[in-house]
Amino acid sequence: MGVRILVRILGPVEAELAGEPVALGPPKQRAVLAVLVLRPGRPTAVADLVDALWPAAPPRSALKNLQLYVHQLRKLLPGGLTFGNGAYRLDPGAYRLDADEFDARVTAARRLAAGGDLAAARDAYHDALLWWRGPALADLVGRGLLCGEAAALDQGRLRAIGESVETALRLGGHEDLLPRLTRLVADHPLHERFREQQVRALQAAGRHAEAVAAYRDAERVLADDLGVPPGPALRALAPGLRRPAVAAPARVSRPVPAELPADIPDFTGRHEQVADAVAFLGRPPAAAMRIWALSGTAGVGKSCLAVHVAHRLRPHFPDGQLHVSLHGQGAHRVDPADVLARFLRALGMTDQQLPVEFDERVRCYRSRLADRRVLVVLDDATDEQQVRPLLPGGPGCAAVVTSRMPLAGLAGARALHLDVLDREQAVELLAAAAGPARVAAEPAAAGAIVELCGRLPLAVRVASARLATRGHWSLNRFADRLADGRRRLDELRVGDLDVRASFQLSYDSLEPAARRAFHLLALLDQPTVPGWLAAALLDADPAAAEDTLDHLVDAQLLQLTGADQDRYHTHDLLRVYAAEQAAVAEPAGDRAAALDRAFAAWVAAAERAAAALTGAAGAGRFGAESRRWFAREQTDIVAALGQAHRTGRWEVTWRLARASTMFLAERSQWSAWQATHELAQDAAHRAGNADVAADLAERLGDLYRDRGRFDRAETYFRRSLELAETIGSPVRRAYALRGLGDARWGHGDAEGAVGRYVEALPLFEAAGEHQGSAHALRGLSVAYRGLGRLDEALDVARRSVGAFRALGDRSGETYARRTLGSIHLDLGHLDEAEECLLHCHADFERLGDRLGMAAALLGLGMTQVEQGRHDEARETYHRCRETFAEVADPLGEAYARRGLGDALTGSGRLDEAQAELAAALAVFVAHADLRWEAYARTSLAALCLARGEPATAREHLDRALAIFDRMGARLWSARARRLLARAGADGDGPPPG
Repeated sequence: MGVRILVRILGPVEAELAGEPVALGPPKQRAVLAVLVLRPGRPTAVADLVDALWPAAPPRSALKNLQLYVHQLRKLLPGGLTFGNGAYRLDPGAYRLDADEFDARVTAARRLAAGGDLAAARDAYHDALLWWRGPALADLVGRGLLCGEAAALDQGRLRAIGESVETALRLGGHEDLLPRLTRLVADHPLHERFREQQVRALQAAGRHAEAVAAYRDAERVLADDLGVPPGPALRALAPGLRRPAVAAPARVSRPVPAELPADIPDFTGRHEQVADAVAFLGRPPAAAMRIWALSGTAGVGKSCLAVHVAHRLRPHFPDGQLHVSLHGQGAHRVDPADVLARFLRALGMTDQQLPVEFDERVRCYRSRLADRRVLVVLDDATDEQQVRPLLPGGPGCAAVVTSRMPLAGLAGARALHLDVLDREQAVELLAAAAGPARVAAEPAAAGAIVELCGRLPLAVRVASARLATRGHWSLNRFADRLADGRRRLDELRVGDLDVRASFQLSYDSLEPAARRAFHLLALLDQPTVPGWLAAALLDADPAAAEDTLDHLVDAQLLQLTGADQDRYHTHDLLRVYAAEQAAVAEPAGDRAAALDRAFAAWVAAAERAAAALTGAAGAGRFGAESRRWFAREQTDIVAALGQAHRTGRWEVTWRLARASTMFLAERSQWSAWQATHELAQDAAHRAGNADVAADLAERLGDLYRDRGRFDRAETYFRRSLELAETIGSPVRRAYALRGLGDARWGHGDAEGAVGRYVEALPLFEAAGEHQGSAHALRGLSVAYRGLGRLDEALDVARRSVGAFRALGDRSGETYARRTLGSIHLDLGHLDEAEECLLHCHADFERLGDRLGMAAALLGLGMTQVEQGRHDEARETYHRCRETFAEVADPLGEAYARRGLGDALTGSGRLDEAQAELAAALAVFVAHADLRWEAYARTSLAALCLARGEPATAREHLDRALAIFDRMGARLWSARARRLLARAGADGDGPPPG
């Protein structure tokens, strides 16, 4: 058997494979796994699992949710999780369980103790207890899940600890045991065996008065909390306490420092990071001391995570835990020499023994730790130089280091850059103090609050604390207060927790050039800025800008992102803080000039990329690079365009929109297309530029045409035509007429479409506007095809292909050839149609045009149906639908489903065909797409004839024919009438009409 997954339930539920953490999904999914591993090989009824997951009242979706959890777990346990007779069963051979490993080692320790090998038994108990990482099922018990199972496991741990202590007492290590027993009694005050062992150890160590005090404390606690006297084992010690016992010979005791700050009671999230740290640092001693180095911005939770992990590791480091805050970002940076003095005192050295020389202190410190297992936590370090002298040298020790700067110079350290919480964890943290009921009552507002906090743990914790002290506030009210960017940092302050002050420490350490860069980056309405744009904003060459920005990265005020690490991201709250500082430190004229430089850089880059998308360049390397550039920058272009509009930079607004049109159209980015071009059109009107306004109205018409919303498209094309006639521009008039031809075709008015295209063509030709002429020719070929004038359509389509080819416009040529393929299909030239459409699909794929690829597949599927290749057609239509779905085109998906229905009908799979065709028809009716409604009804009629339902077929055909006749679609009218004739022959009487 290969490497099996290790499931851990002795602590939070986690898993690892080959030493690496494995994500187990949400809490209830982890609970399913926990229930199944606790019943190894035994069937667990679905009802039992539902009860375990929803102890109160299961939701209606309980069974569906359970099936989803099981489906995900099966991916981790291939073949191990089966279902039968209403129950799930997990094969114990499919995994390893930490509880089994613990039990095996405890059994071995008991056997060794019974045989008298106490030293080996002590070590075996120690190894067994290392499997525990905290209370059993800790992350689930906190949610009210599996509490009974967790309690049973925890009792097993306490028994093993008691046996381990008993073994050590028999070996005589009384003094060394006392710190451990003190902690055990404090953690488990009602556990009588620990009390009894504490009294015995104190008495054996000659500490009679403390033994008496411990016994009396046990009597008091048991009486007050349980109302019972001490049990027989503890009572048996009473006589010996009346007289001092002679201390047994004891080894010289060594101080066991326990300096960790209190753990965070409501620590939330970070499950994978915690598991990784505990697994890494908690391993048995190796050849070298291990270091875990955490870095991250202010408020991201480095210190909380470090302390939480350190508490989880306490059992692994029985010789103590040292902790110090080095105040790396403050004005009073801690001197390593002072820290060494503190640590040496904690390790038992007196002031008189402390060396004066720094190097001698380092040697003494490392010597004291050489044969011990001590965890050292160095919080908020400035740099590697401050940290290195404080690192222990012994292989049994480990160090956790936190810093706002990455400490790349620490050799052998495992580095972790800590990011903000995910949304679910942030909401859970908000609920910790604000109250789960309040968060559950207003989930949308809770989500808004954590997003306005940027999911930064410090900010979320402050927000939670403020809500906790203001029980009369609704979460919506607080979200509204946070939404005001000018007040947000004022709202995120409570007691000594202050987000702004946390940022201030990093900001104060910056040099002037870095401060200016921090200010200017906040001027842009985009959290992520590419390096070339930052250089323009700073008015610096790229190399100098990069050097300056690197200082901000080192200070964790910026984060490098992107595949090539060439973009700079600022956290939302840091941007708010930077904008506050910029408003004070940077003159208004300097801020405006910086924005002008940035916008000029945006326009130049976007227009350069747009130029490479057209002509011969569009199909080659430069076109591919430009498409990648637009894909990478699209979100920020939209943000820049919106900011340009808000700040009255009208020309920037429309130039960015026009540069983006072709890419947005190719990728079917409808929302971005609409938002940017409507703003740009408004900018053109405000600037009084009718020529640009006419162009943008035409581009918006193109948008709505491509979305199948022909009423809106026609409105915009008419607006463009009116503006064109106002300014007397034949070219603008020609483009508007071409658009109106497209809209008329979309409305089913093929004759009207032909008239508009014919009117536009001479205007294009007279102006030498060959691009517009090529598009008008393609539209005219489509309209001729719809009218059944196939010879004319074929001729015009070929002219359109040639026109686009002469222009070097590969995209336009490919769309024209796609139309040519459809005309070949109508003419019955099936081989020519297939060849043409296959080439189109390949070319669209090279261009990265997903919508074009889908259109080519649609035509190819029709061709395969006509050839009788129904199985291939089904596969083609499935690919077609998936591609339309990728570009969020529901009408396109309906086109594919209608074709799939035809293929299924041809295969005799009539019920499946009915479902696909009915779904497609519903979409066409909802979108008022009459042409495709008629196509779908024609397909349904063919299906009804195959099912022997001629009357229903006639109903569909009557409606289809009415549409086709009104459209002038003679080819499709003829097809429908042939089917109608069959319906009449198959029915009881002659066909109607």
